[in-house]
Amino acid sequence: MKRKISALLAADIVKYSTLVAEAEEETVRRLADYRALCEDLASRHGGRVVNMVGDAVLAEFPSSVDAVRCALDMQEAMRARNEAYPLDRHMQVRIGVTLADIMDQDGELFGDGVNIAARLESLSPAGGICVSQTVREQAVGKVAAAFRDIGEQRVKNLPQPIRAYVIDPPGADAAVAGKMLQLRRGRVLAAVVVAAVAGTAGVTAVQFRDAPKTPASALPAAPAPSLAAIPAATGTRRFDEAKLRALAAGQSIPLPPRLRVIMPDAAVPRGLADYLGAWGGEQRWNKRGRQAMLIVESIDEAGTAIGVYAHGVPLNPNAITQNSARFVPFAATVTDKGLHFAWGRSNYNFLLMPDGSLWGQLDSNNERGHFELSIVLQRVE
Repeated sequence: MKRKISALLAADIVKYSTLVAEAEEETVRRLADYRALCEDLASRHGGRVVNMVGDAVLAEFPSSVDAVRCALDMQEAMRARNEAYPLDRHMQVRIGVTLADIMDQDGELFGDGVNIAARLESLSPAGGICVSQTVREQAVGKVAAAFRDIGEQRVKNLPQPIRAYVIDPPGADAAVAGKMLQLRRGRVLAAVVVAAVAGTAGVTAVQFRDAPKTPASALPAAPAPSLAAIPAATGTRRFDEAKLRALAAGQSIPLPPRLRVIMPDAAVPRGLADYLGAWGGEQRWNKRGRQAMLIVESIDEAGTAIGVYAHGVPLNPNAITQNSARFVPFAATVTDKGLHFAWGRSNYNFLLMPDGSLWGQLDSNNERGHFELSIVLQRVE
């Protein structure tokens, strides 16, 4: 385990559970867009996303200036995306940034610095950024932002107070923001960030297309029985990671450095829990298209699934897209019609079959027209 100095960025979405309750499918689609945005911007600023769990993101950067610039770009991008929605459907993010001496074990980060980044995030106003004193000293004059001193803040599980500074969102009233900060002081960060620190699936930075967001189109009904009628495909939901990575390497499909399936809560119905695991195989989306892999890492009783989709390069020179092999983290909804998520202009639907395989459908609209492709992925175990 090596030690190093890194700038850490922690972010989460304000009142995410409320947004889900009011418009589940829309929110999950927007969450996938938010996660892709975080990956893209972290990469552009020389950093990497260490962990994503639910709406929480932990990213690492070589310098405080890079981390703050990324945070500013994230907030600006989220404000631009919110313009397409009514005020009560705005997806606002809080961000915390610190500089710390941390421990790195196979890409996972440990130490007080991770906790401090999370605590600073909890002190940030919605749409704003909260940084430590060291970060402010290194970034002031190098970024186009004003740092408001909010004094020393005592937070849970840290013996010494943190001197913190806030970059308020445009148009924020400092007095109102200060009062809201006092109400939130000492708040415990949602367990989802703590879970990220504990070592759930890490995701390295990858490059994404900046495709305009379009509503998910309705997929044709899959030719299979309802979710409730499908028996469990296997008695275990773990997967053979060595076998999966060997298969991915043989197909030149990139995967994150860390993969882990979180066993579901007892309240998660069996028909949902059976979607946990990894799928791949030799088949392609069409005869000369891409080979693909799907890893579902967690799922809750509402049917919200988190995971990774990965694919290789197409063999067909006239394929829909010639983008390089890549992987993308996704947030999906699982219903009796299968597991659904959107990536750019494409909609993906994977339905668990009685034999344990996944029947997948890709519905895509782009400059080359409309495409509907299918594939069958086998469980890797």
